Amino acid sequence: MRIEYHAQVREDIVPLVPSSRRLLDIGGGTGATARHLKNIGVAQEIGVIDAVVDGYREGLDFASAVDLDDHEAVESFLSDNGPFDTVLFLDVLEHLIDPWALVELVSRHLSSDGVLVASIPNVRHVSVVRPLLLKNEWTYSDTGLLDRTHLRFFVKDTAVKLLEPKGFKAEKVIGTPITNRRHRLIDFITLGTAKPFFTLQYLIRARRVV
Repeated sequence: MRIEYHAQVREDIVPLVPSSRRLLDIGGGTGATARHLKNIGVAQEIGVIDAVVDGYREGLDFASAVDLDDHEAVESFLSDNGPFDTVLFLDVLEHLIDPWALVELVSRHLSSDGVLVASIPNVRHVSVVRPLLLKNEWTYSDTGLLDRTHLRFFVKDTAVKLLEPKGFKAEKVIGTPITNRRHRLIDFITLGTAKPFFTLQYLIRARRVV
């Protein structure tokens, strides 16, 4: 298990996270992102659900190592520790058997103005589409968009719908920056119509609709 991966701080999602009294990072590894949000004053109380968290509970107000596919265990934890103002799903939903059911379950334990924030890989990216079209290849690897532990795949529209369980509406959808110079040029020439093929992830914030 790559602990260094699970200990990364996701600076890119900070602008999407509202000021929160209670924040839960689902699949949050060692809690590095949650602790960072508390340190900068975005969250007052923080928690994590992740298989690796048992060895890294210091500084967390609540935590659990329950299996995210065990919805009964997740429900028990949420009932004991919620409601939450913000819940993060950062690069975790694509690893689950039924991410739709988990998002629906979690949404019921958010406050009246609760927010869901997620980062979800985009399977429409050129690195997946080009080999599929030109070589009929769909090859899993240890990392990346075709990480062999990914069970579910999303494009922009389906990622947004995933974050819109009953009573929620996506209010912010951001594609990660295009870093390749050639891809940026193509995006410019096509007036943005090629952007979906050069976007690695979508960062989404959905809020409960009153």
